[in-house]
Amino acid sequence: MTHFEHNLPILRRRAGYTQEGLAEALGVSRQAVSKWESGQSLPEAATLLTLADLLSCTLDQLMREELSEADFPPPPAPDTEAEEARFALFVAYDQHMDRFSALMAAGVFLSVASVAALLAGYLKWGDTGLMVLPFFLCVAAAVFLFVWGGIAHSDFRKAHPDIPPFYNADAIAAFRKVFRAGIAAAVAAILVAVALLIGLSVLWQSQPSGGAAACTVFFLVVAAAVAVLVYLGIEHSKYHGSVAAAETGSYEYKPNEAADRRCGFIMSAATIIFLVAGFVFNAWHPAWVVFPVGGLLCGMVSGTAKK
Repeated sequence: MTHFEHNLPILRRRAGYTQEGLAEALGVSRQAVSKWESGQSLPEAATLLTLADLLSCTLDQLMREELSEADFPPPPAPDTEAEEARFALFVAYDQHMDRFSALMAAGVFLSVASVAALLAGYLKWGDTGLMVLPFFLCVAAAVFLFVWGGIAHSDFRKAHPDIPPFYNADAIAAFRKVFRAGIAAAVAAILVAVALLIGLSVLWQSQPSGGAAACTVFFLVVAAAVAVLVYLGIEHSKYHGSVAAAETGSYEYKPNEAADRRCGFIMSAATIIFLVAGFVFNAWHPAWVVFPVGGLLCGMVSGTAKK
């Protein structure tokens, strides 16, 4: 004797399936499921095994035991307010991380481009005090973006200490494709910038300010490439944090502060050397070499730093 037609609707409701949903999951018609529950027919043996897996039950529970609704109550109705709150948090988190990525990338762009601004000031006004004006404007704007973005990010993390996993596997896989392409393009752009620096230095070597002009172009390209790397890195932490949250129950973004401090010290030292060599020894042309060297040292520091 079988209790299949009696047990199936109980187990189906417990698993959260409608007749139509169960039929779609099994690849059969809704009428077939209706006939099973009315006792008009039985599924094939292979379908019974798939059905037991879908309903998270044994074949004995499905076929032989006489179950009751009290033993297998239907799943509780979804908490609409909780779902709405989760969706609102997802929108806020997604928008905040995108904005944070853009602010940090823009700040890094201005930081690196400040060297190009300094060189452009030298080309425009020569060896005068005005040449440092574009440099300090870029640095001031970069500091503003770093402080603004950093405080906003800290406030958001304090307000939302626990971020649940939001992004599904398809969204993460789609971002990884963009991430790989963006990283490859940025690295290629840096190599192109080095080639431009060498080529333009040779092409403009006969001009008095040829070296400074070549470095200006070099740092603008490098600034854009590094900004892309920073943006993709923070966006990666957004999706990676979502994956980590699924395992730990919370998300925490941890920038590599040690590597950032070292890079900041290297580029600050390079700028001081350049200014001293220019103002004190009037050696603007050979002194620009400290910036490519500083950039390479920063790359090595970032690449070897422990995550």
